[in-house]
Amino acid sequence: MQHIAPSSSIKRALVVEGGGMRGIFTAGILDAFLDKRVKAFDGYYGVSSGALNLSSFIAGQRGRNLDIYTNLCLDSEFISILRHIRGGDLFDLDWFFHKLSQQNALNFDRFRKRLNTQRFTVVSTCIESGKPVYHSIDSNTPNEVINDTLKASSALPMIYRKPVLVNDHALTDGSLSDPLPIKKAIDDGHNQIVVLRTRQANFRKSSATGSKIYAWQNRQMPAVSTLIKDQNIIYNQAADLAESVAQDSSVHLVHISPLKPLNTSRGTRHRNHLVSDYHSGYTLGYNLAGQLA
Repeated sequence: MQHIAPSSSIKRALVVEGGGMRGIFTAGILDAFLDKRVKAFDGYYGVSSGALNLSSFIAGQRGRNLDIYTNLCLDSEFISILRHIRGGDLFDLDWFFHKLSQQNALNFDRFRKRLNTQRFTVVSTCIESGKPVYHSIDSNTPNEVINDTLKASSALPMIYRKPVLVNDHALTDGSLSDPLPIKKAIDDGHNQIVVLRTRQANFRKSSATGSKIYAWQNRQMPAVSTLIKDQNIIYNQAADLAESVAQDSSVHLVHISPLKPLNTSRGTRHRNHLVSDYHSGYTLGYNLAGQLA
């Protein structure tokens, strides 16, 4: 990775991919950035668990994400296969965000102070149209709206059956429509983009029978059903775009991704796997942070 030198003409964005429990890897990177005092970015773009990780990073709450993944997320009330089989949610986001507000709440005062004049863009998906929705959070956004926006971005219909309402709009997980919002960051005027991935940079999805089953189960939401069925196409197009942007001389894109497949999957319940992948992310982020001065 080339050294990124500061310049008055540079607008730098930080984009963080989702991936459920795989987000523990980017949580490690972001904690390393805090420890190394990486210079603030001009814009932040988060999807699903990546958006939740970014909120802690912006607030400067080092270790918050690690605690969330290895404690709250491992509670049997949060992930329940039996509940899902019986027609309930695999991930109970209602319980999760309620408990989060009680046990390990976002420090909204520090979040606003550190965000300053920058924008934090959280990606979700419109249930009616299937199009990405880009929520621009700033220092004036109410606490409740921030929480609802983060919840909507994580509400993958395969794990959480209800839509999330934000300003009366029914929304679902942002990764369905824009898993890597690099183009959005470029369209917003950023010419230096650091992308934190939970998959290897060369990873591509293949068509899966499970996607077709989930698409059928969500057939009452036609636009969402189509997105689920075409997830391999949508994800691969986003990954291909990242590669093409990396070759664009007008945009400096830096990929920080796992060197090998993570031990953690979307629904991992093993604390040792989570801690291992957190430390892998931390080590990688710590070693690269000096080049992001």
